[in-house]
Amino acid sequence: MKIQKILNNNVVIARDENDKEVIVMSLGLGFRKKQGDLFPRDDSQKIFVLSDEVKGRYDQLLSNADPLAAELAEDIISFACKEKDLSLNDIIHLTLTDHIDGLLDRLKSNVLFANQLTMEIRRAYRTEFSVGLYAIDLIQKRTGYALPHDEAAFIALHFIDNRTDHAVSTADLETVVKFVNDIIRTVEAHFNIHLDEDSTPYYRFVTHLKYLTQRIISGNLFRDDPTLYDSVAAAYPESAKCVNKISTIITFKYHRSISTEERAYLIIYVEKLTRESK
Repeated sequence: MKIQKILNNNVVIARDENDKEVIVMSLGLGFRKKQGDLFPRDDSQKIFVLSDEVKGRYDQLLSNADPLAAELAEDIISFACKEKDLSLNDIIHLTLTDHIDGLLDRLKSNVLFANQLTMEIRRAYRTEFSVGLYAIDLIQKRTGYALPHDEAAFIALHFIDNRTDHAVSTADLETVVKFVNDIIRTVEAHFNIHLDEDSTPYYRFVTHLKYLTQRIISGNLFRDDPTLYDSVAAAYPESAKCVNKISTIITFKYHRSISTEERAYLIIYVEKLTRESK
């Protein structure tokens, strides 16, 4: 492959064997390299092929944006892919670079925005939020500007929106994060406990809630299974009481009814969560 542009020591824009422009990430790939240099493809590299539509807009953005914005964006994307194993579509290179370019400009004028969903995003999308935390730490190291967690949440939104495995549309995002927050608060209040948001049981429970929310939004809920529900409710009566409260919230606040099978699985998850938390 042939280097077209070096964004930083680990990320370059190159032409592949088919003369297709790609973004290539690999540790030290751009170190002491220059435009026109050749390098072999290997298994350590992460390669993004930009669609024609994205490529044109990305090239235009790079010609006008602060060069540091592209470097920061690609470092953050590289971290998300390699360290957090996120699968992302190619438009993330455009949208995140554009966001950071605007952020760098606003930092010079000391203009920062509040994010009303920061707490909910941190709870519901822990992986993406951790990428946001990495991003604000990296930006502080490169620019000297300290950023609040609200900005980490804004950056996390780009990764939530652009995941190729289970992306959440902007329209549904607020529903998901508020739903998860409502259920977590209900469990904490019912059992009079404070859940550890960094624990494995918490992460497992929130993951289940996110998929439940998506099933509610799509209307693709599990079928009724009264026998399963009765058996599980009898085994875990206190968790069943909690899930009855959750079911009521879903009915009145979100105008949906969940099946007895969905409630049975919720009882099991609540029981595991609270038992391990105690």
